[in-house]
Amino acid sequence: MKEWTKFIIVFLSFLAVAIVLAILFLGNKPFSEAEQAAVEKVEAEGLLDEVERAYVYSSSAQSVTVLGTDGEGRIKAAFVPEEGEIEALMLEGQVTAQQAREIVQEDMEVEEILHTKLGMEEAGAVWEIAFLNEAGRLNYVYLLAEDGTWWKRILNL
Repeated sequence: MKEWTKFIIVFLSFLAVAIVLAILFLGNKPFSEAEQAAVEKVEAEGLLDEVERAYVYSSSAQSVTVLGTDGEGRIKAAFVPEEGEIEALMLEGQVTAQQAREIVQEDMEVEEILHTKLGMEEAGAVWEIAFLNEAGRLNYVYLLAEDGTWWKRILNL
């Protein structure tokens, strides 16, 4: 009887791990496909020669931000919306992700930064910084990439 109990426990544990992995893989698949399609579109249009990273940026409309370098070695971002034209932005002279995080950490009570993403909004290119404050509450702040000024704050979620 002991062996059957061990077998059932091991089997259920294996099954639980398999289900969790399947859910994670299938849940991330739409994002991965959107990122890959955006990278292919940016490369096909010749906006970037070398892609460093791509990620989904969600606001009123979902888009994919593709970061990399152009043919002249300049750092550039391409914003690929679900519908519409691709917008490109030279990142030289813009606020960097590290600078945006430092601005937020100076002005807010930041316990842990969850992510920093560059995206396109109606105000222009913005850095979205998601973080937990010292009370453990979720916060989203947006800084203009052009000069690091505050654009929007969504606090204490």
